[in-house]
Amino acid sequence: MKPYIFLIVINFFVVLHLSSAPNVFVNDEVEKLIDKSQEILFTNPEQAVLYAAKAIKLGASYEKEGQNNDQKVEAMLAYSLAEKLLGNFDSSIRMLYDALESVTPSNSTLQGRIYALMGGLYCSLTDYNKAIEFNDKATSIFKTTGDSASIALCYNNRGIIHYNLDEFNIAEQFFLQALSINRSLKLMKEVAGNLNNLTLYKGDNEKKIEYIKEAIVINKNLNAQWSLGENYNNLGKQYFYANQYDNALKALSKAFEIATSIGAKELICDNYEYSSWVYAAMGDYKTAYQSFEKLYLLSNELQSSNKLRSVEQDISNKRYLNQKRAAENKEQNYKIELLKRNIFILIVLIILLVTISLFFSKWYKRKKFIELMEARYMLEQSNRQLAELKLRQQKTELENAQKSLNNTRKELTTFAVFLQSKNDLLVKLRNMIRQGYKMTGDELSNHLKSLNLFIAQYQSMDKERNNILMNVEEKNMEFLQRLTKLHPDLTQGEKDLALLLFINLSTKEIALLTGKIPKTINMNRYRLRKSLNLSSSDNITEYLQNL
Repeated sequence: MKPYIFLIVINFFVVLHLSSAPNVFVNDEVEKLIDKSQEILFTNPEQAVLYAAKAIKLGASYEKEGQNNDQKVEAMLAYSLAEKLLGNFDSSIRMLYDALESVTPSNSTLQGRIYALMGGLYCSLTDYNKAIEFNDKATSIFKTTGDSASIALCYNNRGIIHYNLDEFNIAEQFFLQALSINRSLKLMKEVAGNLNNLTLYKGDNEKKIEYIKEAIVINKNLNAQWSLGENYNNLGKQYFYANQYDNALKALSKAFEIATSIGAKELICDNYEYSSWVYAAMGDYKTAYQSFEKLYLLSNELQSSNKLRSVEQDISNKRYLNQKRAAENKEQNYKIELLKRNIFILIVLIILLVTISLFFSKWYKRKKFIELMEARYMLEQSNRQLAELKLRQQKTELENAQKSLNNTRKELTTFAVFLQSKNDLLVKLRNMIRQGYKMTGDELSNHLKSLNLFIAQYQSMDKERNNILMNVEEKNMEFLQRLTKLHPDLTQGEKDLALLLFINLSTKEIALLTGKIPKTINMNRYRLRKSLNLSSSDNITEYLQNL
């Protein structure tokens, strides 16, 4: 009964899960697109935007209304960062606000990453109060979770904010803190970013040029084109501070080449600004003015406050519409939940009926199975008893055969001992004959009678030996039949020797019994071994006993 109760409970929770629990969608293709976007983020931001946009679209197709999808949020983060690198701040900030609404509330790490990126964006838009606000939120989250790498990122972003506020000493403190953490964690990409930011302002030119050259080496190994463009911009700036104008123009030319190849508008802006400084210092005011004019036009495009206000207005309208839609959906969801509950009750009733039917069906089958097993058990018990009786019978027969074999061996051994005295009799007979040579008359007659008695006794011993051999042969007739069947070409002498070996007589005992010397018996054993096709390593006695 317990298995069926367990089945009912399992079915109940399965239906409950299907009716109320939200589905979680994890799509491998979306994950691959996000990985591709992140891999080429600093190499080809435009392509990274395309991958991220495709991942967002695909993730949205798997997302149910009202359900948070952190995988889609990851794609939105990748999209926003790529747009920021391209200088499209309005679409970047819009995507971050959407990500903030979609992220799972319990996923504080992902929320922290969104806040950190929003702080960086507001810094690029020169809204430093909001930049500090969002950066502090991110820092607080990462300190709670103990994420050292993300804390270093926040310190780096905070340094950039203070740099833009011309608070260079405070900025350097944050940059050095971030650099120390990233070096300890061996995060080379982040180390390169910290080294780059330490060269944003004036200072020890030689030391800062060493910083930026180290960053360039790291970013070349990582093939981070956007970062390389930024590095060469800052290298040009430091050469400008060091009055090395030719080197500055070479570095800025390299930076411009990289920035235009990946469409990085923010880097191009910086490049125009630094180029105007260098040309002005060199006295080429016309080229300096042209660079400054290009800077003005592009920076207006990037820093448009109207765009930002439009984005924030759109976000506010979207929140209002979402609240209205949530209120409308609440009533509809109540009706849906009521319908789900009714369907759930119906399904539970159906499952209960099916389970009860299965229970009675299984119970009846089990009953029949138990009856069948009992019948089989009784049959097995009968077969076991029969086998035990047969085993006892075989054991009795074996004991009788062993007893007969032992008796036969005992008789033969006794007879062999008796034959031991044969030589003594013959020696005595010979001595008696020699004594008769000296006798005459009645004395000789009596002596001959004694001699006759000894001879009769010897004849009796030969008859007894033959009788014993015949008796042994009769008792082991089955062995002789098996031996003859396997080896039909054996002589009678070989069969007799095999029989005596079968009853486990030694060579000495066989010699006494047959009246032959042990050497002759060994020769006969050798011939018998050849007739039986046995090797020298085979035990002839074991072979015969196992026939």
